[in-house]
Amino acid sequence: MVDVFATPKLKRLYEAVHTFMESEIYPNEARWFRMPFREVEAELRGLRDKARATGAWNPPIAEAEGGAGLSLLEFGQLSELLGRSPFAHLAFNCQAPDAGNIELLLQHGNPAQRERFLTPLLNGDIRSCFAMTEPEFAGSNPIRMGTTAVKEGGEYVINGHKWFATAADGAAFSIVMANTNPEANS
Repeated sequence: MVDVFATPKLKRLYEAVHTFMESEIYPNEARWFRMPFREVEAELRGLRDKARATGAWNPPIAEAEGGAGLSLLEFGQLSELLGRSPFAHLAFNCQAPDAGNIELLLQHGNPAQRERFLTPLLNGDIRSCFAMTEPEFAGSNPIRMGTTAVKEGGEYVINGHKWFATAADGAAFSIVMANTNPEANS
């Protein structure tokens, strides 16, 4: 185990997560690798109450929003432990892209988006997707984006082509990176 922790709180959470992984994650890994992901996901959902009980649920999210309230440094240290299994971040609801999408919705979501998307995402009831990469442009450069979002009435109409959308399979919704101001590309 790590012997230098950023804070006493992190040490306590790290030890609780380590115990959880020893009892709930590692013993199931070999079996989970042989199962369809949807079945694994269902089993992980069954472990989430135990994961919450460690105090490390949604680690980088503020306590007021139902998370553990870890700083980026603390979350980085905890992620070193969680990263020992491809299933652990899922068990603690801090996998990509959900963790980042939670932060986007916390900072920029309107009340309707928070109710429809954020609350079930924070609870681990749904998963999300993040779509930024486009085949027409190199990599994931948010300044060079061909996808547009044009406001028509009270809605945005999105036109473009995305691929390699992170976690698209099984996602309840997608956050799409789109250009709302083509003149801003310089």
